[in-house]
Amino acid sequence: MDMDEYPEIEPGASAYYAAMALEHAVRAIRKAQGKKNPEDCVVRSQEWAVVQEAFLNDLLRALGGDQDECAD
Repeated sequence: MDMDEYPEIEPGASAYYAAMALEHAVRAIRKAQGKKNPEDCVVRSQEWAVVQEAFLNDLLRALGGDQDECAD
């Protein structure tokens, strides 16, 4: 699916709140597991890039996706 095909989620919409809740849940779970979240690292550092990718993989997994299907 092309990015232009995705509807924009406006703040205040129920889908926006659901997305924010999922993001916060993934952040909390990672913290409870002793994992870093992207904001725990210096932006654009090598560590940040690794943590960002791991965070996005966890978020994808929370959505029920398969990270192997999204590989480069």
